[in-house]
Amino acid sequence: MRIFLLFTLVAMASCLKQEKESSSTPSQTPYSPAAPITYNADYYAKQSIAFTLTSDEIFGETLTGYAYTISNAPSWIAFSTTTGELTGTPASQGLHSNITVTATKALESDKTETFSIAVNGDPLRQHAWHLKNTGQKAFAYYSGTSGFDINVEPVYSKGITGKGVRVAVSDTGVEINHDDLYQNSLAGEHRNFSLSSPYYGTPTASHFHGTSVTSLISAKGWNNEGSMGVAPDSKFAGFQFLESSFSTSILVEQASGDFDVFNYSYGDEYYYDTRSDSTYLDHVRSRAKNGRGGLGTVYVKSAGNEFYLKDNSWCVSHNANAPFENESPYIIVVGAINADGKKASYSSAGSNLWVSAPGGEGGYSDPAIIAADLPTCFKGKSKAQSSPLNDFEYGHSENSLCNYTSTMNGTSSAAPILSGVVALMLEANPSLTQREIKHILAKTAKKIDSSSRTTHPSFHGVFAGCSNLSLSGHEYDLGWVENAAGYEFNNYYGFGLVDADAAVAEAQTPTGTWYPMPALIETNPYFNDSDFRSSPGVTIPDNSATGVSDTISVGVGGGRESDFRVESIQVDVSVTHAWSGEVGIEITSPSGKKSILLNINNSFLINGDSNLNMVLTSHAFYGEPAIGNWTIKAIDAGPEDVGTLNSWKLNILGHNP
Repeated sequence: MRIFLLFTLVAMASCLKQEKESSSTPSQTPYSPAAPITYNADYYAKQSIAFTLTSDEIFGETLTGYAYTISNAPSWIAFSTTTGELTGTPASQGLHSNITVTATKALESDKTETFSIAVNGDPLRQHAWHLKNTGQKAFAYYSGTSGFDINVEPVYSKGITGKGVRVAVSDTGVEINHDDLYQNSLAGEHRNFSLSSPYYGTPTASHFHGTSVTSLISAKGWNNEGSMGVAPDSKFAGFQFLESSFSTSILVEQASGDFDVFNYSYGDEYYYDTRSDSTYLDHVRSRAKNGRGGLGTVYVKSAGNEFYLKDNSWCVSHNANAPFENESPYIIVVGAINADGKKASYSSAGSNLWVSAPGGEGGYSDPAIIAADLPTCFKGKSKAQSSPLNDFEYGHSENSLCNYTSTMNGTSSAAPILSGVVALMLEANPSLTQREIKHILAKTAKKIDSSSRTTHPSFHGVFAGCSNLSLSGHEYDLGWVENAAGYEFNNYYGFGLVDADAAVAEAQTPTGTWYPMPALIETNPYFNDSDFRSSPGVTIPDNSATGVSDTISVGVGGGRESDFRVESIQVDVSVTHAWSGEVGIEITSPSGKKSILLNINNSFLINGDSNLNMVLTSHAFYGEPAIGNWTIKAIDAGPEDVGTLNSWKLNILGHNP
């Protein structure tokens, strides 16, 4: 059993670590959703979806040789005087009445039809920059930068909305009767892991977090209520997991069931090296390979919100590999960007990130994410309060019932947004395997922020009075690096910002040799193969960028051919050192490309942790040849204490062509 000293949401309060608040105790009275908001009209359109109405439809017959006029048309309508056709894309919801079209022809009586068009939409969607970024403020003081979003609206125009996809949200429980969620709730599938087995039930949400996370995936679209999820027709089950005992059996259970996608928007705050629950890792490995009828269940997890940490005069960063399970190559770890297309200030970086998605900033100065909240003004984020973070959070005309918040953020937001994209991909092509989904995401992600910082966080100026923790002659981070297979990778962003339209298009029309992907080969899954182990026992030069290196040679055999290709690599490393936080770990592939697995002078300094004994994962070598020499480098970035690189083990996940 794993004991958790501190297990946290990856987004709380404004979701930045320094702005956490305790949750209010929700009322135990069940919430009842309001009656659906519906329009009575002759014709119906959808917000942001192209609409066409022909003269044949208007008049109920084909008219030849007529000229047409229109009155009382909404501003978004374009009208043809020769064909009588109405076209346009409505930007917002509403009812348009008394639209009149007249058909005129010489020697014929005029024909006139008066009708109404209702646009079903979502009133808060105009603020949802993660869906379409037009530079809106989303109730913050400053606006974002147009264009930095997940490019999802073209997917909706194809009629793809996540239909038939089942998502489990393991979190703080979900208000399943929320006006924007109840229609997509999977009755009988919700679980409460604070109870006894078999856990089924409808747990009262203990915090706004799970409801907000779920809404970013599955909030109903075009229902004239709130905003909408990325996959607005996907179905969800809400798990109350974060008030459980986190025992091995519960860890396994909350990763089980008839679901296509599991979303994990949580993390743990251990500032020392850790070992994940091996039984749980094995279960995730098995389900990612064999779930969904052999196609593989998809697990999505937040990277963490600990990029900036301060302890006395130390300003350090927590590595995204460090939270439990984040080193699993079978979990898609997601970083966050803000509305300006940069790494969100808090988003933890690491070689284990796969892609990034919108997470926003705090919602006061810079936009956060619009999401559902616990209903009513007496609980949740948006509620009766004297000093709300922004105008939307209490008393705003667009949020009079306090059922939504504009301050959801963190990698907790990025994960469900990506889970929603995966749901869209699975509707487009239900036969995709878990690895093929990962491949498509890597292939179609957009490179952003070409000038991303590569200096130590102590240089970034977020906190005052920080000691200089850089190391002369050492590259703290690498920024964007193109590997030997042509993939660009960045420890801030993984393969880049998810592009929903490109990912769905690739899922619909797979091309090239990748589909179906060749069988997976994992060389050393339990780190017990002596061919992938080295025990140099060598001293690491003190306070020196030179470091110490050691090599493992990978050859053919064991199912590996000469053109065996990398998907991910893992390094199990053991270092003796009085201050493990001073130690940095790098690895170089046979192609000569480098990945920084653990940055020097990291968050392990905060707890004064000694020795390093953990598994670090990198996806930076995706597609590269695996056969040849892999070289590890250990660096000691602080004076006085001398360490030793005791041993390291290599696991390569990949395939033959």
